[in-house]
Amino acid sequence: MDGRKAHRRRTLIGAKILLNGGSSVLDCVVKDLSDGGARLIMDGAIAVPPADFDLHLSDGRVFHSCRIAWRQVSSLGVSFSQPSVNAA
Repeated sequence: MDGRKAHRRRTLIGAKILLNGGSSVLDCVVKDLSDGGARLIMDGAIAVPPADFDLHLSDGRVFHSCRIAWRQVSSLGVSFSQPSVNAA
């Protein structure tokens, strides 16, 4: 067990990170997903600021108020402060 509160599921889902209320959009791929967070793969992940952002998955789910938990050169770990909703 790795200390996570929720079980992680491997995925390969395209997604978009929306920063500053959607004024900046970054493409990423969700590699692992749980009820409490995700691992995102993207170019330049180390440069993404440690602010809250929204995460829009290509399958229609939206996670609001995501926060970066950890970062590496090409991946980010994020936590969800709110459950997902379906995009309208």
